[in-house]
Amino acid sequence: MKELLQTLPKVDDLLKDSKFASLKSKILKPLIQEVLQSLRDQILSRSLTHLSLEEIKNQILSLYAKRTQSTILPLVNATGVVLQTNLGRSLFSKEILDEVFPLLLHYNNLEYNIKEGKRGERYTHIKHLLCTLLGCEDAIVVNNNASAVLLVLSTFGKDKEVIISRGELVEIGGAFRIPEVMKLSGSKLVEVGTTNKTHLQDYEEAISEETSMIMKAHQSNFKQIGFTSSVEFSALSTLAKKKGVIDYYDLGSGYMQGLCTKEEPSILDLCKDNPSLLSFSGDKLFGGPQAGVIVGRADLIAKLKKNHLLRALRVDKFTTLALEATLRAYLNEELEKIPTLSMLNLSLEVLESKAKALHSLLSPLPSLSSQIIELNSLAGGGSLPQTPFASYGIALTHPTLKASELERGLRERAIICRIAQERVCLDVRCIQESEYPQIYNALQEIIGESNAK
Repeated sequence: MKELLQTLPKVDDLLKDSKFASLKSKILKPLIQEVLQSLRDQILSRSLTHLSLEEIKNQILSLYAKRTQSTILPLVNATGVVLQTNLGRSLFSKEILDEVFPLLLHYNNLEYNIKEGKRGERYTHIKHLLCTLLGCEDAIVVNNNASAVLLVLSTFGKDKEVIISRGELVEIGGAFRIPEVMKLSGSKLVEVGTTNKTHLQDYEEAISEETSMIMKAHQSNFKQIGFTSSVEFSALSTLAKKKGVIDYYDLGSGYMQGLCTKEEPSILDLCKDNPSLLSFSGDKLFGGPQAGVIVGRADLIAKLKKNHLLRALRVDKFTTLALEATLRAYLNEELEKIPTLSMLNLSLEVLESKAKALHSLLSPLPSLSSQIIELNSLAGGGSLPQTPFASYGIALTHPTLKASELERGLRERAIICRIAQERVCLDVRCIQESEYPQIYNALQEIIGESNAK
């Protein structure tokens, strides 16, 4: 053990080694120290009994490459979940990015009023588009819908009562709970109704002099069925206006237009009721960048802008530009520029054609059984939980590899899929045809490695 420890080279000697001449020494030194410490620990634990200088150098080079390369990688989404939160949710089309990138390469008037030659407002660019599309008075954008909820509640609900149905005290991903957000904002939660049934009268009876808002939270990531009832937002809006309080709809994953299902409330339809405030996510069914969009009365939006919390929640230039480009696509009825809508609206004929093309490519692979199957895709992203989208895919089996081993091999090669009935399933809905060769090559490698064992 002592002899092996003594063979470990000095840090300074390694830094001078010609093998590392092209590497940045500021990054290199701590990595060398890390590798040497790891080797030292392995020697002391007797898990390492042989060591060569060349092996040490290769470990350092490998760690250097790993630490200096991007850890965010392009993935093939074969899960069939369009808004896969863990995979980044909505994609951007090349057309949208072609509009955005030139503006990122130059200074721009994000917050500059060219006409008056003084500081402008970054929300102006988005406001005009949203007001034109939705007929609202004003709009503002923050970095996600959770931020939008917090901003609205902290502005209008602090030390006041906010009424909400008990059945709408939702939790979304990351344990984000409406009651906890209300507590954080300083709002006083007033629950009405029961878990499964809430009536308009429940809201009306709960209104007091301390009430500032009636809030409705869309049940976007779950669905109640059976003996249930809830109050339409239009009725709540009418009641709120009658009683002189704010009506606010936390819509979450709402969509603008162009979706092939009516299970989700449309932002366009809801805005016809002239809500005091309404907020929704930019990167879910809307199909744009991560953002929390708030629309509604101009006087209320003006108060949101005066809340100091807005500074911590404001969006940057990329989000603003990407959202602006997405809104223009809606305004110009160029929905084909929005991949989320395109993927959700794919016809069964197109999906079957995609599956046949992929199957034709994979079927010659030796020892691999591939079969075209019918399956269901999902919207994902906490949207449309009870709405399956009929799709096609490829089911894969191998005589010696378990489904879990085949799935792991694909995952390690940046292809994310699912397992059903002990078969690896590749849903073609979200797979781009340009990615088919990558799937073929990955499977070829996996089979080759299996045969070599």
